[in-house]
Amino acid sequence: MVKRPKISIIIPIYNVEDYLSRCLESVMNQTLSDIEIIGVNDGTKDNSVEIMREYMALDSRMQLVEKENGGLSSARNAGLAVATGDMILFLDSDDYLALNACERIYEERLNHGADIIVFGSTPFPEVPEPDPWTVWALTCRDVYYPKFHPDALFKEPSGNPFAWNRAFSREFLVRNHLTFSEEVLFGEDLVFIFQAAPLARGIQFISDKLHYYQCFRQGSLMNKYNGENERKLCQHVRNMRFITDFWYKKGFLKKWNREYTRWFIRFIGSDIVVDRPTNARYLIREVIKIMDDYQMNDGRLKIKALQAFCKVFG
Repeated sequence: MVKRPKISIIIPIYNVEDYLSRCLESVMNQTLSDIEIIGVNDGTKDNSVEIMREYMALDSRMQLVEKENGGLSSARNAGLAVATGDMILFLDSDDYLALNACERIYEERLNHGADIIVFGSTPFPEVPEPDPWTVWALTCRDVYYPKFHPDALFKEPSGNPFAWNRAFSREFLVRNHLTFSEEVLFGEDLVFIFQAAPLARGIQFISDKLHYYQCFRQGSLMNKYNGENERKLCQHVRNMRFITDFWYKKGFLKKWNREYTRWFIRFIGSDIVVDRPTNARYLIREVIKIMDDYQMNDGRLKIKALQAFCKVFG
C-alpha cells in the first residue's frame, strides 16, 4: 500500500520568476517532511518553469503539472486533480509559508479531524500604516466549530476572504465535488469558501500566523482589479448571484437567511458606497433583483439597504 503524504501544497505558476524561489524555499524546508509540492505551469511566459525544474532536481517531493493558460482557478484545479495528500494547501507563488506551517496544520488535523483549518497570515512588505481591513482579515483566534455555524463565515475575522490561509481535507473536497469555478475571473476564493464551509464537518481556526501574504505585486490579478473598480464591482455582483444560487439550491439560504442577507448587504453595499462607481444605480438594481429572485425576505434589512443607497446616490 502506497503511503500518502500528509499535506499536498499546490502552487500555480504564472510569470513569477522574481518570487518563485522564495516560495519554493519555504515549502522545501518545512519542518514536516511528509509533504508533496505540486507546481502548476499555467502557460507562464518567463523563466518560472526553469526555476521550478532546478528545485525539482534538488527535491523529489516536487512535481510539475503543465497546462495551457487558463487562470488561477484552472491551475488550482489541475493541481488538485493529481494531489494525493490528506490535506490540501493552495499557495500563491508570490507568497510563502512559515517553516513550521505544515507541522502546525497537521497537528490540528490530528486534534479534531476538521475538514477545514484556517490560520493567520502576515502581510508584507511592512508599511507604516497597514490597511486595517487586511490586518483584520488575516487574523485568527483559536476556536473550533465541530459543525458549520454561520459565525464561522460571517463573524470570524478570517472567515471568508481567502483560500490560501486555510487547509482542506482532500477527502472532503472529493466527497463534495468541490473545485474552483473557472467561470469566476475575480473573487474565486470567496466563491469557493462559501461553497465549502457550510458542507464542512468541522472548521478549526488557529491564531498562529503560518503564511506570508505579498500585498502588492505589479501585474498581479489582485492589483489589476484594484485599478478597475467598476469591473471589479460587476464581478462581485455576479459572484453574489453565483453564491446565493448555490446556497439556495443546497437549502442553506432557507436555514440561515437572516445571517446571509446581513452579510450580503454589508459586503456588496460597502463596495458600492465606498467606490461610488458610475454604474451604481445599475448595480443596486441587480443587488435588489438577487434578493427578490432568491427570497432573501428580511424586509427591514432590504429597506435599510435601499435607504442607505438613496442617501448616498440620491
